Amino acid sequence: MAKRAGWIIACVAAGVVFYLLPWTDHVTAGFTMNGFDLAEWSSLHPAVRSSSPAMLTSFLLRAPLVALAAVLALAAQALPHARLRWLVWCGAAALVVRLLPPAELFTGARDDPNYRQMLLLSVVGFGLVVAAIPLGVLPDRVRRGLVAALWAAGAAAGGAGLSRAWTLLDNFEIDVTTGPGVIGFVGVSALAAVLALWPRGLPGENKKGG
Repeated sequence: MAKRAGWIIACVAAGVVFYLLPWTDHVTAGFTMNGFDLAEWSSLHPAVRSSSPAMLTSFLLRAPLVALAAVLALAAQALPHARLRWLVWCGAAALVVRLLPPAELFTGARDDPNYRQMLLLSVVGFGLVVAAIPLGVLPDRVRRGLVAALWAAGAAAGGAGLSRAWTLLDNFEIDVTTGPGVIGFVGVSALAAVLALWPRGLPGENKKGG
């Protein structure tokens, strides 16, 4: 349904904004970090690098961005015009670009677990975006279920990653508070999941619109 897809896409835009807003607040700018910055900071901690599985905290904090890209790609299927669908798919791919590792991975830092994880997530993200393109053949209800599951997975991963990073910050006796970014991200994820699963058409939405 085009109107429902429009709302989901708007939620993705809001989700990106919230992902880039502070997830931790501190009196100094250095420890006021958004989701991506927190993943980068966590990746430097020896406990994160030696955890099992390794780099789990950074993975969980980066996973929401992959989920947003996949949601955007799936939501595009319900848009009525092919040109608009391709534009949204390109937007989804652009989100994944943020996860690409620096060139150092290919010029001498091949063993860096942080860069390798970024490469893995970018490959998975691009794969999910490409895989979403032919999924227009799936029933609308199935696609909406996948969208809701991705929102839930992204919010759960982000929350778990923040919890693990919070423990690291506590170990350093760094007194941070919860930032508006993670609160907004979880909130918009819940709203978008409800919109995706809502059994009836949204106001102003006709049943034929798909």
